[in-house]
Amino acid sequence: MGRGRRQRLGQHFLRDGRVAEAIAAAVPEEPPRVLEVGPGKGALTTRLLARFPKVHTVELDPAFATSLRERLGDPDGLEVTLGDALQLDLAALAEEGSWNVAANLPYSVATPIIRRFLWAGDTFPTLVVMVQKEVALRMLAPPGHRERGALSVEVQLLADGELLFTVPPRCFSPPPKVTSAVVKLKGHRKAPQEVVEKAIKLARRAFSHRRKKLSNALGGVAGDPAGCFERAGVSGDLRPQDLTLEQWLSLANTWEGQG
Repeated sequence: MGRGRRQRLGQHFLRDGRVAEAIAAAVPEEPPRVLEVGPGKGALTTRLLARFPKVHTVELDPAFATSLRERLGDPDGLEVTLGDALQLDLAALAEEGSWNVAANLPYSVATPIIRRFLWAGDTFPTLVVMVQKEVALRMLAPPGHRERGALSVEVQLLADGELLFTVPPRCFSPPPKVTSAVVKLKGHRKAPQEVVEKAIKLARRAFSHRRKKLSNALGGVAGDPAGCFERAGVSGDLRPQDLTLEQWLSLANTWEGQG
């Protein structure tokens, strides 16, 4: 994959060793296996190998996948897979046990990659990932915050998250035009999967009309919307960004006509 394609994906190489060290240090010691997405030239990989006996990297660029082991001195414990993290065989990884995830994610595919690992549940108990700061803020936005959206609800129903630190453009090559942030997500599903899935469907529908009251945003997806709001104990006068996770789950448990 050439430089142009990497830039289209929003891939910027981390070149600040202190940042790489901080990311590696934020990954829990257990399980003793780490999956790294997009190792590139290996700045983070080196620090992970110093802390963990098994590091499995997934690299989309054939040139970097081929050269990574040689670049790092053919270390024990390093496995390199050429491929797309969105197509990775997660079931095969799960056969070896659970894995924490560490990554400097390409901006353009960060959200779907994070979603995929969070939905995999116990296979990936903790993610320490670098994304655009604005994406980090959207994922972690609390109720009432202007950045809160369907992504916030989805991530927070699946994990407990915190923003660890921000990273300026000068720490990358080439420097991006935006500030990045490192986020730690610890898997913690707040309800059974079917309830979480239903809550997320409702949230996506509601946030597609984020300026409307819930009674208007969701009025067309239930036979008795007023009754659903009443049974859930949620006011239809609220706007989507005002609801807590508990309120979304309550709506999911009482809503009709949303499979």
